[in-house]
Amino acid sequence: MHVEQTAARIGTDPIGFSVQEVEEYRQLNHVFSDLAEYHSMTFTLLGAKVPERVSTGVVSANFFDVLGVKPVLGRLITPADESPKAEPVLVLSYAYWVKNFGRDPKILGRTFEMNDRVHTVVGVLPPLPEYPDANDVYMPTTSCPFRSNPKMIADRDMRMVAVFARMQPGVTTTQAQSDLATITNRLALTYPKSYPSGAGVSTQMTGLEQELTHAARPTFLTLLGAAGLVLLLACANLANLAISRQLRRSQETAIRMATGATSWDIFRQLLTESMVVALAGGVLGLAIAAVGSKLLIAYAARMTPLSGEIHLDGRVFLFVAALSVIAGVMFGALPGFVASRDRLSVLTSSGERSVGSGGVTRARQALVAVQVTLSFVLLMCAGLMLQSLHKLLSVDPGFKTANVLSMRISLDWTKYAKRTELNQFFHQVLNRVTGLPGVESAAVSVMVPLNSNMGTMTGGVLLEGRPLNPGELMPQVDFELASPDYFRVLGVPILAGRSFTDGDTENSPAVAIVNARMAKHYWPTEDPIGRHVSTDNGKTWITVVGVSSSVHQYGLDKDSKEGIYLPQDQSPTLTDAHLLVRTRVYPMYTANRIADVIHQIDPHQPVTEMRTLDQLRSAQLGTPRVTATLLGLFAALALFITVVGVSGTLALAVAQRTREIGIRIALGAPKEEILHNVLMRGMTPVVAGIAAGAIVAMFSTRLLASMLFAIRPDDPLTFGSIAILLAMVALIGCAIPARSAIRVDPIKALRTE
Repeated sequence: MHVEQTAARIGTDPIGFSVQEVEEYRQLNHVFSDLAEYHSMTFTLLGAKVPERVSTGVVSANFFDVLGVKPVLGRLITPADESPKAEPVLVLSYAYWVKNFGRDPKILGRTFEMNDRVHTVVGVLPPLPEYPDANDVYMPTTSCPFRSNPKMIADRDMRMVAVFARMQPGVTTTQAQSDLATITNRLALTYPKSYPSGAGVSTQMTGLEQELTHAARPTFLTLLGAAGLVLLLACANLANLAISRQLRRSQETAIRMATGATSWDIFRQLLTESMVVALAGGVLGLAIAAVGSKLLIAYAARMTPLSGEIHLDGRVFLFVAALSVIAGVMFGALPGFVASRDRLSVLTSSGERSVGSGGVTRARQALVAVQVTLSFVLLMCAGLMLQSLHKLLSVDPGFKTANVLSMRISLDWTKYAKRTELNQFFHQVLNRVTGLPGVESAAVSVMVPLNSNMGTMTGGVLLEGRPLNPGELMPQVDFELASPDYFRVLGVPILAGRSFTDGDTENSPAVAIVNARMAKHYWPTEDPIGRHVSTDNGKTWITVVGVSSSVHQYGLDKDSKEGIYLPQDQSPTLTDAHLLVRTRVYPMYTANRIADVIHQIDPHQPVTEMRTLDQLRSAQLGTPRVTATLLGLFAALALFITVVGVSGTLALAVAQRTREIGIRIALGAPKEEILHNVLMRGMTPVVAGIAAGAIVAMFSTRLLASMLFAIRPDDPLTFGSIAILLAMVALIGCAIPARSAIRVDPIKALRTE
């Protein structure tokens, strides 16, 4: 179980646990057999070929036992490794071991330097999903300079770790949740300052299976449903075509029955024919799946760390075989039933006339209506997703993404512990990078807009002249630390006041810039310039010197939030930062030169995550774009199958009525009347299918609500557009056999009969 602590009135993101809280939940709970802590940090690893920034999972000794993980090589972290005086150890992830050391078993015992301490590799993990994070190595809590800091251990409000637990046998989820609520309430009564009533602090838990799949489940269930609808539609269409084929073979069938064949013999033959077609289609589908599995894995990786486990195995083969058999029965049973009812009367008159009427005709029209219904639902889903994607593409992020390069610079925590050294490093980087050919401007910040891999930086602020009532929560805003050219690099307009300057240093008065959303929320009728805010509970006050335009920091589909910007030089130690560079050329052309400049300043400083903001924006749109494309392809295929079914059914009906149409023309019936009659016959099941499809879609599209952006699942414009589109395409499909009907030659029709 993943146990999370949230403050609902502050935000939806988990607030984490402090070290003290972890220990208290471990001691006070009655439902967990074990409870482990985890958090991830980035450190510089020395001792390999080149200095490298590695994602490091900082875990308690029982973490892997709680998750049920065994090593593939060596051992894992033990309680002895977590004692304060123990020698630092590392456990490597399987992917990191393979990538950097080529599965070398001699990696055990090898030493690396990290945070000015020598760490020894003691084990390697088996291949696992990248969860909770894509970590390269793992260390015990006592080896982390932050987690082991006495100040952090003593600070109840320093919440930075996640908690995982294993429930005791026989304990239900409801019991466990109730126990967590009891502990939370008890702590809130004991430490009211740490659990203000206005924050809405609570504790929830989620099973790991749900945690690993919740982001991908809606999308894949939607695509599975779409594929199922296409399969049903194809079965209905093939059943209709099989009936048409059987009508043409009616005399042959009647002769066989007259010579001793039973109804079961006829039914079995036709069912066998349909099964051969269905199984051949299943084999072809498996071949396509084998070729396209890599694309599916890449698509799934955007949503779940379990994507690496996607592969063709025996379960897939059994599923395809079962589905093929079901499909074969579905589109083979109905024509087999029709054939088994052929009688000797077929031999005495036109087989077309005797068999192609009554119940059979109604069955074929019902199949057409079913096809139109399924097609309408698929077209509605695709139409909604395409409109949602269009609206997402139209969102103005509040900044300019073109020609901006982003790269991560995570400094060594121990080497740059002092603010002076840190600021000096970034000043040198900005000065040298700005002087490179092709570079227009550069800035340093903590966050990068639209980077979905980063969490939030949300905190409370006090507003001058607005004291809080007892128990009232401080206003919650997003924080960003930035250098003077930050707004220029991103193209974010300063709406009022000024931007940061080189004069905003640690020795000058503290200043801040608020975004337009915060200004409108807290100073709707006042000028925010010159107002004061505090980030340390009123100990020091910061002057607002500017108002910037609001940006979509966390995603195009997420509203901008109230935010405040603080100058880099006046901020706490900025060791995990991003360098943003606006260029006059394609940004990636300058990436290596910028990295060389940084290495000239500090040869041991890794530079990672080199990406353009256009790439980040494209990544944000990747999942909805692929989903909309796939649904669009399914809908286009459904529309094609439906049109073929409508046209084919009507064409057979016209062929069966050739003599009737010829007689009517011979008796003087106008061609317009013939055309109208044929079109009405073809469009009647289409209109019925559209009506039924609209009803079904009203309910089914609600399942897409969580995947849509800025559009309702029951959007009337989309419903109307899809109905008109389907009717027009079906009408075109009916026009072909209708045109053949009005060209019937009466003489030839009567001679043929």
